[in-house]
Amino acid sequence: MGHPVPLAASALLAALLPLAATAGDRPGFVADGTLSVCLDPTFPPMEFMAEGGTDPMGVDVDVARALAGHWAVEVAFQPMEFTGILPSLAAGRCDVAISGMLLTEERLQSFDGVGYLNTFIVVAGPSGAPPLESGDDLAGRTIAVQSGTTYLARMEALNADLAARGLAPMTIQQYPKQTDAILQLALGRVEGVVTQDTEIAWRERENPGQFSVIWTVPQETVEPYAIYFRKSEEDRAAVTAAVDALVADGTMAAILAEWGLPATMLENLR
Repeated sequence: MGHPVPLAASALLAALLPLAATAGDRPGFVADGTLSVCLDPTFPPMEFMAEGGTDPMGVDVDVARALAGHWAVEVAFQPMEFTGILPSLAAGRCDVAISGMLLTEERLQSFDGVGYLNTFIVVAGPSGAPPLESGDDLAGRTIAVQSGTTYLARMEALNADLAARGLAPMTIQQYPKQTDAILQLALGRVEGVVTQDTEIAWRERENPGQFSVIWTVPQETVEPYAIYFRKSEEDRAAVTAAVDALVADGTMAAILAEWGLPATMLENLR
């Protein structure tokens, strides 16, 4: 799969970053001079590995670099499977998790989190598949999800509701990587895959006409992508201020534009 070559990260960020924050504005977890980031590079355009590449790239990688530049520290990436990210964060193996992770109440019970990009969960089907009227239309279908994500719990809750009303449940297939899940759809082995609007926007840009959004999962409140870190009121204030500064000066919008995503995803973050 081909993709456009982004601007060199150093050139993009050098042109866009504001003056570095003072030491008092930095979170405590970068006191050693490095921002260490846990991520699963299998979820384009948020984070992925280019063919033949050795370093992760994507929206989240650029966001992490922008945060490190704002705090005047180095950045280091710790690639791993998605299911290992939060345990690694809890164990202190990295400072933050920035990996296409939604801001949820469950995760906030154990970690602090700051939203930085609005997004919606969708079910994608093959190109030309008709849109679904509601979740009831998933009854009896085979759906792929990435294990360790919030997708599984949502689909299991929907299955329980379908069964309670006498409808056939979905067959839910779990895969360790999002790329594995969406591959099943590309190969025709499942009828849909649960993912984010960002991934489908990216894939439509890279390979037009391959997939279609057939259902946007309803949600009571917006659940943005979030930066997670170990609980600290001071660190939460510093991360929030940094994200807001990068939004205000246009850095975040430029990153999104580089990856083909609209700046409207930055609206109403707070």
